[in-house]
Amino acid sequence: MSRLAAVVVAGAALAVGAAGAQPSVSPLVIPGGPPPKVVASYPANGGQAPGGVIVLKITFDQPMTADAWSYARADGGDFPQCLERPRLLADKKTFVLLCTVQQGAAYALSVNLAPRFASANGRSAEPYVLKFSTNSATEVRDMHTALTQAGLTDADEPVMSWKDDGKGVSETPAAAP
Repeated sequence: MSRLAAVVVAGAALAVGAAGAQPSVSPLVIPGGPPPKVVASYPANGGQAPGGVIVLKITFDQPMTADAWSYARADGGDFPQCLERPRLLADKKTFVLLCTVQQGAAYALSVNLAPRFASANGRSAEPYVLKFSTNSATEVRDMHTALTQAGLTDADEPVMSWKDDGKGVSETPAAAP
């Protein structure tokens, strides 16, 4: 019997009174809960996107921490050219990252290879590999179209604030008061 099951059984046994009556029992809460997992992406895993400007979108099944993230190269494709840091959207579950991709290419990236994506409860996300290709017929050159392709609106912009200190480094925008 697992340690958790033993605690639940022992707790239930202690909850039974001397007269054998079943008092109401509070639900068992496990701190942290299950690890977050990717439930959606743009481009879709195994899908296709236009070349050019793209907003890479990763959606988790639970609220996440804005400063905890990890993207890395994966076997089976190139790594897109992206700004350094993703932005966590207002839903607290979706990270977006502004990138450019070549037409007619294959891409593969590991999400959380070095565990950094973390839920608001501090649980590390499950690793995930995103693979997609780009078609050679279509190319996106503007932010509005890139946002629309990813299922976002202009209200989700800026995807990033750019801090140009000569090092080519970006940073997340300051939180609104």
